[in-house]
Amino acid sequence: MGISWWQQFNDQALNKDISTALSTNPDLAAIALRIRQADASVSAARAATQPRLNLGFEYREGQKREANFGPYTLAPWKSSAGLSWELDLSGKLRAASASARENKAAAIWDFHAARLLLASRLASVRLNLYRFNRELSFFRESIKASNGSLKALTERSQAGLISDSVLEKKRAEHEQLVRGQLDLKRLRDLTIVQLRSLRGGSNPDNTMRSNFPSPKNLAAKPLDELLASHPKILAAEARVRSAFQIEQAARLDLLPSFKISALASGAQKTLTNRFSTWIAQIGPSISIPIYDPVRLASLKARKADAQLASTTYQSAVLKTLEEIDSARINLVSLRAQLATAQRESSSLAHSLSIAREQFEAGLTSQIELLETERRWLKIKRSETSLQQTLLSARLDLIKATGGGRW
Repeated sequence: MGISWWQQFNDQALNKDISTALSTNPDLAAIALRIRQADASVSAARAATQPRLNLGFEYREGQKREANFGPYTLAPWKSSAGLSWELDLSGKLRAASASARENKAAAIWDFHAARLLLASRLASVRLNLYRFNRELSFFRESIKASNGSLKALTERSQAGLISDSVLEKKRAEHEQLVRGQLDLKRLRDLTIVQLRSLRGGSNPDNTMRSNFPSPKNLAAKPLDELLASHPKILAAEARVRSAFQIEQAARLDLLPSFKISALASGAQKTLTNRFSTWIAQIGPSISIPIYDPVRLASLKARKADAQLASTTYQSAVLKTLEEIDSARINLVSLRAQLATAQRESSSLAHSLSIAREQFEAGLTSQIELLETERRWLKIKRSETSLQQTLLSARLDLIKATGGGRW
């Protein structure tokens, strides 16, 4: 994946999350095993170009009879040795080997893409955790202020200055805040469970943090450079090359094949006796396919696979370009929205402070104070949500560009 982009977030807990997950996540380990499978396929394709040697030993009882002669008792012990080597004059085996190597390259790039996806997923979940912790701090502040207002209203109700309906309305508002706080705690706990699962089962650190990280801005790379290093596109490109190589191998399989074979065998009455009979053969052979429907059907299937791989590659490029443009548009828009929300939050915070002072002095109604508190809490939650969404949009851009652009 090159440079560890997540380190630019300056978040030690996130760094530890990702480093732990990359070494212990079972899903990532399963994808890594596909590289070993692909490597075994490369070895199998390479082995097809090499000579094959075998030895055999046999024991059998039997007789042989010829016309007007015999029967003769056959020597029971038989030994044999054979050599077979297909000469790849057409290049069929080399094409199959090249296809296997490209398939291995695709598996490697799939692994890099999975690492990027896992790292970005971890970062997104941890940002959700920070968001919930921050919103909980707003709820605690609002509940604390609500308790003070409720206490003041209770004293006024006992003194007969306000009606019971006003007091009960405030209590209902207070319980609504408490219920919202409990729901946020539930969401935060579920987020911690997600983190633990992504980390491979180990408990995450620093789960009470509420401040969002401030990542550094890095210079953008040219689009052609991004596409040339994007793991998803590189994997699709390798699959295209693999498919065309295997199609070439299927086409070359329609040509004659050449093979050199050697065989030696002998029979003896006992293991200590000399061979009573023996035979030795060596020579080339040629196989000329005239009409083989199986090979023709295989070539047709390989052509379809190559066309599918090519179309999939084009789709991957277009989808990646769409993801990059969408993430960029979202990032620009969210920055402007966050700036507006921060200005609105600052104004409402000042308004809430004035409303509380006026309420304590008896200069404003409880309804007006409640409405101001509700608007302040709403905009603070909206501001926090925008901050989290902005960082998530940055993650989307990182993921869309294969980890190479901010």
